[in-house]
Amino acid sequence: MRLELGRFPVRSLEWGERTRYEKGRLQVSREEAAAVIPPGHGLRGVELAIAAPGDSVRILHVLDVVEPRCRVGGGTSFPGMLGAPVVAGSGRSHRLDGAAVVATAEIGGSLDSQSVKEAIIDMSGPGAIYSEFSQTHNLVLTFLPDERASIPEQLAAVRLATLRVAEWLGRSVAEQVPEEVEVFDLPPTPPPGLPRFAYVCPLMHEGDVHDTFVYGVRTQSLPSLMHPNEILDGAIVTGDYHIAAMRGATYHYQNNPVIRELYRRNGVDLAFVGAVIAQVLIVTDLEKERSARQVAKLCRLLGADGAVVSMQNGGHGFADLMMLCAACEQAGVKTVPIMLEMADDGGGDQSLLMHLPEVDAIVSTGNMDEVVCLPAVERVLGGSRFIDMNNYEGAVEHRPADRFATATRRLYCSCGQVGALRITGRTY
Repeated sequence: MRLELGRFPVRSLEWGERTRYEKGRLQVSREEAAAVIPPGHGLRGVELAIAAPGDSVRILHVLDVVEPRCRVGGGTSFPGMLGAPVVAGSGRSHRLDGAAVVATAEIGGSLDSQSVKEAIIDMSGPGAIYSEFSQTHNLVLTFLPDERASIPEQLAAVRLATLRVAEWLGRSVAEQVPEEVEVFDLPPTPPPGLPRFAYVCPLMHEGDVHDTFVYGVRTQSLPSLMHPNEILDGAIVTGDYHIAAMRGATYHYQNNPVIRELYRRNGVDLAFVGAVIAQVLIVTDLEKERSARQVAKLCRLLGADGAVVSMQNGGHGFADLMMLCAACEQAGVKTVPIMLEMADDGGGDQSLLMHLPEVDAIVSTGNMDEVVCLPAVERVLGGSRFIDMNNYEGAVEHRPADRFATATRRLYCSCGQVGALRITGRTY
């Protein structure tokens, strides 16, 4: 499968009479954008705004971030969600690199003890270093949910509308010549003499509020093989609205840094042989054990000597992660999981919820209990108050524009376990 991604760098985003891209400048028509998402079941309307890197802006209630893309020659950039579930990962797509569609909505209440957690992006100040999306030019969609619809219905409406806007915006460069074309193509035979590596991509599914979609269908507990190009090409869409620090945005699947790095090193010091997806937050012990052993089996079928394993979400999902890594190790496949820590503000608490002795090489993406002080800002997008549905996260007794302290757990993707981070830690 050969995937070509045409890159159009976005250096500025502004309102215009019509939507168009020219020499790094992206103009968006408010009227055209609003027309893409007419009110329907689950939504009463939408408000649009722009947030640029360095702006004194705080974005609340973030649900997802999507990179604008379009398929060249027809078809959808999000198969199974906006069109037929055709296999992604081949052909040509164009991407607006440096632009992002940010979906926000205040979804209140809970369903079966599950609720949408607060998620914040600061475009400037100390909070900005925790978010990749403080560096993108953001079209912010603040959706007004219809309270007559259920929580899953409201979220589904937001999800589909966001993807429609991202694809519509991507079409602004459908007929243009990209500045660069990236090619992703695994050779039919892996380069000889190099250690063979697979990528294992766990995806969360928990009830009807927190989810991940593969070709439009909720992820299942039986693992499966995927070509890495499918992940890069829109096959996976997030529906994870749990703790903000743990989340992975749809943008992170479209630009998966683990896949990109394995491709970069393919034929240099390793042979990249494929990808495996698996569910985390599996309910029963039997399913957890089955999933772990099936992941190990698929890695062996790929002939992998090692596997890089990212993580999505947390809680008892860390048991799924450790079990699948241990099963791979027992099958002769060395693993390196990428995961966050929950170590209290001072770092003195036990950082890993679960650990098995076979798992002896771990990449940490940070401590989501670390406290950061966010300064006052001039403008707030997404809402006018914080959402605090869980007592353990602690209430914030401030207006959103005020200066306040919070654990990084409330900062969107601040400890993103796919490795898309702006900070690093080193031991001297």
